[in-house]
Amino acid sequence: MHAAAAKAKKPTRADLCRELLDIERTHEAAFTRIAAIKTELKLIAASEGKFRETFAGLGYVSVSPAAPEQKVGESTELVITAWDALPESRRAKLLEQGLVHRVDIIKGAYHGRVDVKLHAAPQGAKA
Repeated sequence: MHAAAAKAKKPTRADLCRELLDIERTHEAAFTRIAAIKTELKLIAASEGKFRETFAGLGYVSVSPAAPEQKVGESTELVITAWDALPESRRAKLLEQGLVHRVDIIKGAYHGRVDVKLHAAPQGAKA
């Protein structure tokens, strides 16, 4: 390996952000068209159902329609203010009887996100 390549400076946060914006600006028309195509494909899936198109040597596109939220069952929940108002002896009895049990509240993992918003291109600049 070449010595200069081994000591190549790792890009800074600003370097990476600028590169991302440059790519977005350079290919803005393609990204806009991609979004429009995805919208059209979802509309097709809404009327025809989910589908997958495979192209040998190229890849595939899998499309599912949007779905509204739906009720899939019922669950019970404890009214915390009522629970807190109970005497400790009553709470202990409900826990002992198995009518109430404590569970951990866990916040789901967040996988991060990156939003990119281009400013209007300067007058006379190539898009």
